[in-house]
Amino acid sequence: MKSSETPSVVIDANIVVYAVWQGEHTAAADALLSRLQAEGKVIHIPELWRAEVVSVLHALGVSHRAPREHVKAAVQAALGIGIQVARLDDALCLEALKWADVLGQRKAYDAFYLALAERLGCEFWTGDKRLYNRARQVGADFVRMLGE
Repeated sequence: MKSSETPSVVIDANIVVYAVWQGEHTAAADALLSRLQAEGKVIHIPELWRAEVVSVLHALGVSHRAPREHVKAAVQAALGIGIQVARLDDALCLEALKWADVLGQRKAYDAFYLALAERLGCEFWTGDKRLYNRARQVGADFVRMLGE
């Protein structure tokens, strides 16, 4: 992994979902985001992050029968976090494909986050224990788990 001049980090969609939707992981997600901001880190995400966040928050709203205003406020809060969006260019797509193969994933969504973190030479934070464990098994020591 290369190091970048500006301290950077890539975050999984679940980190922000946890932060904006009250639940058991909210405090840990809030603490992580606050710490990253206090450290002056630039938060990066692949383009698909927005679609993932909106989809998950919509599903949570439906399953919890939350008022539409609550879901909309959560989406707005998530989108309002200061983040840098990385385009899904050809090279990133091919790196994600490589990561999906290495991780043994049927779908490549998670692999885009690892590919972006690798490209930027920074940590990738996730709240997905299965992804974290698998990534660490294959030597992705730049992957961090919420609560570390």
